[in-house]
Amino acid sequence: MRVATLSEMLEEVVHLGEATGMEAHAHELRGELEGRLATVRAALAGSPTPRVIALESLDPPRVAGFWIPEMISIAGGEDVAGDPGLNPAAVVWGELESLRAEVVLVMPPGSATDAQAQAMEHWEQIEALGAARGYAVDASAAFTEPGPRLVDGVELLAHLLHPELMPPPGNTGYLELSAPVARG
Repeated sequence: MRVATLSEMLEEVVHLGEATGMEAHAHELRGELEGRLATVRAALAGSPTPRVIALESLDPPRVAGFWIPEMISIAGGEDVAGDPGLNPAAVVWGELESLRAEVVLVMPPGSATDAQAQAMEHWEQIEALGAARGYAVDASAAFTEPGPRLVDGVELLAHLLHPELMPPPGNTGYLELSAPVARG
């Protein structure tokens, strides 16, 4: 099984249900997941589309791929660095600086606290991207593996990109990034 997009994950839910004799439950689950995605799309219809860079790795920098660009799009953003359905691409920091991102997402495997710690180690490079907002997210909870929890990730992204339109989902951790405090 190779799942590279959110759409393929939804199809796989049905295939797995058929293979395990749980076809009715699988169709019900897919309908529920598609309903949640439709709710996000409806809430964000007509809203501005912030430019987003999602970083799956910081050393070396690697932008998010596979389903993450699609998730960002559904959440009302434009992934300016990643390609939907493709492996995460290695990049250099200088390439990312020219993309004029408004939001940076730091999402290496692990918790939001782990992502925040990595972001602080690379703060100068992240700050040079020029984004007005940055977040460290719990990638392990809703981004790294295909499955229904990817929809939790879309809901979180919608909140991070459009906090005035989408409430926080409450089931996926994130931390706002800010410049480290100088110690004297």
